[in-house]
Amino acid sequence: MSELSLQLPVAFLYCGVATICVLLWCGLILHRRRIAKHRMAIILSLRLFFFVALALLISRPVWTSPEPEETPREHIALLLDRSESMSVIEGDTSRYQQAVDFARETLLPLIDQSALRVKPYLFSDSTQAVDGATLVTAKPTGQSTNLGQAMVQSIVTSDPPPLAVVALTDGVFTETQDHNRAISVAVNRQVPLLGIGFGSESGGKVIGIQDIESPSMVEPDQKFRITANLRATGENLPGFELLLLRDGQLSERRRIESFEGPRTWNETFEVLAEPDGVHGYEVKLMPPTDASVTVSSSQMTTTVRSVSSRQIRVLYVQGGLTWDYKFVHIALNKDPTIRMTGLSRTANSSRFFESVQSDVDLINGFPTTLDKLSEFRVVVLSNLRPGDLTSNQQEMLARYCGELGGGVLMIGGQQTFNASWRDSRLEELLPVKFAVLNNNIGGRDFSVEVTQDAIKHPVFQISDDVSPFEAWQNLPRFNNRAIVEDVKPGAEIWLESKGTSGQPVLMASQRYGNGVASVICMQNFWRWRLARTSEPEHFDRFWRQLFRYLADAGRNAVTLNLVDTAPVPGDEIQLIIEQPAVTASTVVPEMEKTGIREARLKILDPDQTEILDITVKLESGRPTSKSFIANQPGMYSAILEADDGTLLASRDIQVEEIAAELVSTSRNMELLRQFAAVSGGLAMEAENEAEVSDALKKFLQPQEQNSQQRVSVLPAGMNGWILTLLLACLSFDWLCRKRWNMI
Repeated sequence: MSELSLQLPVAFLYCGVATICVLLWCGLILHRRRIAKHRMAIILSLRLFFFVALALLISRPVWTSPEPEETPREHIALLLDRSESMSVIEGDTSRYQQAVDFARETLLPLIDQSALRVKPYLFSDSTQAVDGATLVTAKPTGQSTNLGQAMVQSIVTSDPPPLAVVALTDGVFTETQDHNRAISVAVNRQVPLLGIGFGSESGGKVIGIQDIESPSMVEPDQKFRITANLRATGENLPGFELLLLRDGQLSERRRIESFEGPRTWNETFEVLAEPDGVHGYEVKLMPPTDASVTVSSSQMTTTVRSVSSRQIRVLYVQGGLTWDYKFVHIALNKDPTIRMTGLSRTANSSRFFESVQSDVDLINGFPTTLDKLSEFRVVVLSNLRPGDLTSNQQEMLARYCGELGGGVLMIGGQQTFNASWRDSRLEELLPVKFAVLNNNIGGRDFSVEVTQDAIKHPVFQISDDVSPFEAWQNLPRFNNRAIVEDVKPGAEIWLESKGTSGQPVLMASQRYGNGVASVICMQNFWRWRLARTSEPEHFDRFWRQLFRYLADAGRNAVTLNLVDTAPVPGDEIQLIIEQPAVTASTVVPEMEKTGIREARLKILDPDQTEILDITVKLESGRPTSKSFIANQPGMYSAILEADDGTLLASRDIQVEEIAAELVSTSRNMELLRQFAAVSGGLAMEAENEAEVSDALKKFLQPQEQNSQQRVSVLPAGMNGWILTLLLACLSFDWLCRKRWNMI
């Protein structure tokens, strides 16, 4: 129950004596001036009330009441730094892994002994409450470090607050705007910071290969580039050697001289393509002799498919004998550079083979290895059912398209585009999502409509006499199509059904990794060749151009390469534009036989605003250099188009701020010591395990209940009402004396 008491009762006594003396003196003066007794009584009463109230205020009246017992603090907030500086490797492991090991082997056993709970958090530029499994598997990739924000969040979001905050970090803090607030919160809520520092005072010297870049498909005996992106942290880094191996054999050796300070750069190797086949290239970093240098990633590999454009080999896999295969085969007879191998299922346990080449082992059906499948440049899946492709075959097709740059085309109707494919590896590869609902729409007739994107595409230039739009108006009506649920973002829709319900897409295409995957959602597309209103040559030309497009999906007619693969805002970014030299075995369209043409280079900034639009002259075998200024961070896009709008090449360019986390990689304990000093905690180096363990034991103990009852004390009396009352007494005193002519 609250009670009113005086903190300075003696002051009230003295003020009371003084008040009596003052009132006697005032009464004597009023008596001598012969003031009427009732007026004298009013004035003295007002002054008595004023002086008594003033005496009470001087005596500091307060309300006292017992506080409820504080809920005991039974948990520890564990903050683990996941910023990029924690990825520095010192010894055999990264700083982050050292912190995880410390938490698991030293900290958690101490907490378990004290019966406390742990609330783990990951922090860098933001703070996230996590579980133990996430703590172990997380990667130190944060671009900045804000310990103050992490402390505030771990304290204010808990009721009661934690017994202590344990921060496992290297002390490289790049954001300090929340530090004062963190100190205030920690002091007011009596939460000490226990900071454990990881790393070395000198900082880690780390060298590693970050990425490797190469074309997925090249022409035999043609030169191409393999670029390795490297990153180094620390200071005064020694020289080292970089090796390029082809199929396990040394191809080139390069010496990198010593340099100062951290940096990211790229090393480019020029390679002559091998004969037909799939070849593995490996860039290997040889560790320097300096034992203080750690190699984070010493090797990276890439696969390059060397295949001649003189002949395009197509594997046509069908779930049963159909008219589609027959008429596509007829369409390709006029083009000796395209050779098709048919693989058909006639029963569950038997297969029919047609045009099987002697150098391709298909006796056992679908190729069983990626090497065998890579001998084909296009794979057609026609009228298959979900049971016709195993999960291993789907995985191999995805790798064939994504890694080797092969082309994949799926053709079929209602049974082929079946809901059973949903969420499969094949669906991930294709540009459409399979519908969940029943795909039975009967035999409703529909007409085919070509989209604007298709009209501009070379595949759909099927006539030299009339415009593409007019040529595609002569298609007959069809009656067997599949319904898909949706088209994936980034996919191009080329053909649509007209006058039907549901998703109208009939043909779509998208890039998948290094290759292209397309679908034709029609089972009887072959009827086009027999229609009275259409030209058979249009049908034949369409299929030849489609196969050539799919076959060359992984072969870049023009390449866009960066001189600096890690640009920062304000840099001049230089692009190398190169059209591979035409060799004797290369088959090229008539428009490209001269090897020289013009194209338009467009650069879009992160806001998709065009900042550059220039004409570039392309000449086979002779690279052209163009540059632009990147004034802001973000993703830039470089787009190279032919005069007719055909996309020749494109590339995304990531421009990032300098990683402040890696400017200095030395451990910094100063700020941890400041936090620990003001909050009553501690800051120690992790390598002093015995001392750290002993010090933590003193803090990681359950909070004991206070046997004495805590009392809440609140000031009383000094408020607006009391001040108003005092002012009113003085005012009435003055008004009375004024009215009675006493002043």
